[in-house]
Amino acid sequence: MPSRRLLAVWIGVGVLVVVPSAVAGQARSWVPPQPPCDIKPGHFRINSAIVDLQSAATKPNTRDRMLQAAQDVLTRSITGDQQDKNPAAWYYLGRYYVEMKDAGGADSAFRRALALAPQCQQDIDSYREQLWGDVLQAGLRTWQENKLDSAKTLLRQAAALRSKHPRAALALGQIYVSENKIDSASAWLAQAAAAAGDDTAFAQQKKDALGSAVRLNIQRLQSDTIVQRWQRTRFTRDSTQRALAADSAVLARVEASSASRRARGARLAPADSAAAQPSYEPVIRAYQSYLKAYPEATDAVPGLASLYYQSGRLSQADTAFEAIYPSSRRTDPRTLLEAGRGALRANAFALGAKLIERGLAQLPYDRDALVDLSNSYLALRDSARLLPVAQRLAAIDPLNRTTLRILAAGWDLRGRRDSTQKYKDLADGGLQVEISISTFDADSNGYTLTGVASNSANSTSLVQRLKFEFLDALGNVQVTQSVEVPPLPPQGSHEIELHVPGTALVAWRYRPS
Repeated sequence: MPSRRLLAVWIGVGVLVVVPSAVAGQARSWVPPQPPCDIKPGHFRINSAIVDLQSAATKPNTRDRMLQAAQDVLTRSITGDQQDKNPAAWYYLGRYYVEMKDAGGADSAFRRALALAPQCQQDIDSYREQLWGDVLQAGLRTWQENKLDSAKTLLRQAAALRSKHPRAALALGQIYVSENKIDSASAWLAQAAAAAGDDTAFAQQKKDALGSAVRLNIQRLQSDTIVQRWQRTRFTRDSTQRALAADSAVLARVEASSASRRARGARLAPADSAAAQPSYEPVIRAYQSYLKAYPEATDAVPGLASLYYQSGRLSQADTAFEAIYPSSRRTDPRTLLEAGRGALRANAFALGAKLIERGLAQLPYDRDALVDLSNSYLALRDSARLLPVAQRLAAIDPLNRTTLRILAAGWDLRGRRDSTQKYKDLADGGLQVEISISTFDADSNGYTLTGVASNSANSTSLVQRLKFEFLDALGNVQVTQSVEVPPLPPQGSHEIELHVPGTALVAWRYRPS
């Protein structure tokens, strides 16, 4: 007769952890397999094992002896009678392990049974769940007692018993975090997030798991000496800033300086980059998982975009963000705009431009988004696209120095010196009264727009009359209001506040009247 050790090897149970439970002393009814789990014994020894298990359940005084007999008979049928392809043998062996409160044995036996009789999924899951609660609580209790090895063994068994429940995997991830075992922690946290899926009951556990994985991998990346060396050589070579240059001379100086630094670091770059790439992969994957689950969490976008920039792999960023914000699916335009701004903050200008373009396709009159898109085109030196966007901005906010500087830059990239100078002069002082709109928010009575008119000149300004138009999502004018800005003394200002009726307004624009 094969020993119990032999059976453990046969079904792949390396460590058997038994969860203590008071099972003796009470008679219980025997529950046969429930439909559609219509498995038949198919062998006389398995019939005998069923009788033993029934007796163990209904006759407490003989329980231990009957369970031992059932285990021995099932072992012999599997290892000696070629019943290893009989699902009933594995199913009843799993039931034996349930009686013994042996989570590892039950999991392995039930896995074999399910592979041969998938119709027993629901029946087997009911027994897995019985054991799962006991094993999970034992694992959590052992963790609190700081018996980490035992806790991990129990929690791994709980995770195996209910792979679609995130609690055990999340606890394992947290234990490995405390031990600074980043790879193991990341793997279990990822499993916890996958188990949570879209179930709202596990929403917070999923977010905790994905967020922990990101933080953990960032910490490792920051302490990686190879990455530190690569970043030093890269940022010494090329330190492009997100800024709107005032004129072409500034742009030329920045470009010349950047080219010089690139040349000095060129020899070190390829080797350092290749050595650093493997270190970036885990944290990039962690960020991707987090943002795929929570695309509205745009505060994480700069982190992921920055990783692509830091690792010199901006060319791969488009594919990654397409998976997060698919073009084939409608994404809230505000989310796209915030994601684009996050990419710009990480110096991922092409990526930022694409995301903002998609947001503007739904909100074409968003003034701040047009400014951000203009800045990205300027950073990319995109002469074809900058000027049309600058002109769209001028149709919304014409009396603003930022608008004028962007127009000057757009004409400059086209090589039109006369137009460049015209708008540059206006921005640098020719515009006496500047209009700066600060807020446009919904309130209980409609909407409120606030801003300020300011005179930066050395003489009193003339009266300014402005006509504001308020637009719906289709770009149709729904409300118009006029405002008069009185003469302003040098360095003086005037508050603008308009209260606008309506329920579906999304944008504003104005023009001198």
